[in-house]
Amino acid sequence: MSGGGRRRGRRGQQGGHENHERWLLTYADMLTLLVALFIVMFAVSMVDQRKFEEVAKSLQEAFAGKSLPGGGSIKPDRSGASGVASPLQEVAAIQPLSVVQAQDRKQRPSEERARAARREQLELEGLKRRVDARLAAHGLQGRVETSVERRGLVMRILTDDVLFASGSDDLRPEGVEILDEIAGVLRLDARHPIAVDGHTDAVPISTSRFPSNWELSSARASRVVRRLAGWSIDPRRLSATGYGQERPRAPNATPAGRQQNRRVEISLTRLEGEAAAPVAPVSLTASSAPSTTTP
Repeated sequence: MSGGGRRRGRRGQQGGHENHERWLLTYADMLTLLVALFIVMFAVSMVDQRKFEEVAKSLQEAFAGKSLPGGGSIKPDRSGASGVASPLQEVAAIQPLSVVQAQDRKQRPSEERARAARREQLELEGLKRRVDARLAAHGLQGRVETSVERRGLVMRILTDDVLFASGSDDLRPEGVEILDEIAGVLRLDARHPIAVDGHTDAVPISTSRFPSNWELSSARASRVVRRLAGWSIDPRRLSATGYGQERPRAPNATPAGRQQNRRVEISLTRLEGEAAAPVAPVSLTASSAPSTTTP
């Protein structure tokens, strides 16, 4: 009896023992939840670029009315009737602004292009009159030949005793005065490209600075470009090209013909019509071919 009672007493004491470490379970559960929360937040903050692009593409196709591959979507056509629309065409690649502007000019109706060409013609003729008036006011009209041609407004200046001395690319005082008067008019226009071309006669030249007429004509064109740029004309509108003896205006057999060929031409290039030309950035590098304009 006494032994059985002692055994029952021990079991009763063991069953009534209180566990003081249960708070560790609650604490561990809380830490587990916090770790899980941080993992979820980290996963949300990290974006898979490939998956993001796939989702964006899917959303774009969905909102554009495109259904499953190979199918179509029901939406009104241009005539207003409902029907199955053809799959959307791919978006064209992004193109430079100058190319887009040239394409826009070509896509305009022919009547609109003709009106724009007539307006430009009148604009170039007005600029020619301004150049002639400024040169005449300073007694320089006989030194410059101006004309509105297929390529645009062209101003031809003979180099002999006007712009440069023989075999030199240093501007003469009278040449500086002429260029400054021309630049004062060119500043009134802000959109046409300005091409400066240097030309020589067929007499060979060989100096330490200019081994041939290519270098001489290019250096003279570059010197004129630098003078025009000094008048706050946008350099992106300017280009310099040396043609050497390859584009004569008169036969080189006579002194008068050679004098006509030694010249610098400043052209305000057309933007409308068949003679349209894009704006080229300035470059003072000599041209290596007579038909190539230095970009």
